[in-house]
Amino acid sequence: MRLILLPVFIYFALRNEFTTAGVIFVIISLTDLLDGYLARHNGWISQVGKVLDPLADKLTQISVIIVFFIHLPQYRWIFWILLGKEALMLVGAGLLMLSGVKLPGAAMWGKVATALFYVTAVLVLLFPSLPSVVITILFIASALTAVVSVLLYIPQYLHYRAAAQH
Repeated sequence: MRLILLPVFIYFALRNEFTTAGVIFVIISLTDLLDGYLARHNGWISQVGKVLDPLADKLTQISVIIVFFIHLPQYRWIFWILLGKEALMLVGAGLLMLSGVKLPGAAMWGKVATALFYVTAVLVLLFPSLPSVVITILFIASALTAVVSVLLYIPQYLHYRAAAQH
């Protein structure tokens, strides 16, 4: 569902229809939560799901970052940090998969970083008249949690890479 709604979100966001884009993003976020809950609750966790779910998350986050990059140029330095985090995570996951490693689920810090970014995106999209200091704090907090999550993923990545080589 998220991958179907993502182009619709992008369409409205690029047309400066931020309220509509924000509502669609809320739906995307809720379907992500529902999907995760149902998968865990019903034991529907699979290797395919472990690949597709984070891929959908990454595509969603990258799309939102690009929309913000276009519309909020004053925060581009923050968006570069967020894009860098997503790129590192995609490359790391890809390398693990190529090594034959079964991908672990998302760690708590990764979930926190994603949740904070989603909350920030919803607030910025639905309430564009928020004071700039609030928007700045939200984006900086998102960037900081993204950096922390990458730093915490590095030892896990190195462990899985080392295990795959033995």
